[in-house]
Amino acid sequence: MPTVVGLKRKKRTREWYFVYLSDGREILSYIDFIVKFKVKIGKQLTEEQIKEMESESEVILAKEIAYKFLSYKPRTQKEVTDRLRAKGFQSDLVSRVVEELKNYGFINDFEYARNFVLSKSRSKTLGALALKRELLSRGLSNEIIDEVLSERENLIDEFEIALNLAQGKLKQIKSLKKRKKGRDEYKRRIYEFLLRRGFKFETINRVMREIFDDFENLTSD
Repeated sequence: MPTVVGLKRKKRTREWYFVYLSDGREILSYIDFIVKFKVKIGKQLTEEQIKEMESESEVILAKEIAYKFLSYKPRTQKEVTDRLRAKGFQSDLVSRVVEELKNYGFINDFEYARNFVLSKSRSKTLGALALKRELLSRGLSNEIIDEVLSERENLIDEFEIALNLAQGKLKQIKSLKKRKKGRDEYKRRIYEFLLRRGFKFETINRVMREIFDDFENLTSD
């Protein structure tokens, strides 16, 4: 059986130790297993003990990294998964840790999506399509996104938001131009602005008709 030939506490921590074995292996172990197996220099460890020390310490380390990552702000399941994989943890371990975090409520994609949409809706600067793109990029499912956006439709008048943004943008364009532009240029600029903000085509067309009485509907085709 391998013998412990060195034991050193990891810098800036109280709970983690490097365990050096006579066969050349170096193990990062959580303090619980140092205590459990009475690890000290000269102590012989079985392969079962070493395996438990390594595997369970790795789980604890992954949880610590995940908790720290979540402490700064809410994260989606995908964001936490990507973070742990980037740290070099295997997929099965990542799945185990993420599932536990979900069970304890530390990860909740639905609440994340709902709070994200609520926060962005308060600023009244983005349309439903832009919100959906943002949430998809964070790994949220279409099912969750559609549900929270459906809730939003009952609370937010997207036409009024788009109209206010368009009117403000039109004033800005007119004030910045040294020479007067034609109506077609104004229409193009406003239409593209609303598209970039993620409003639906039907909403944009309605806004454009409200602002420009000679506007003809455009489609997504």
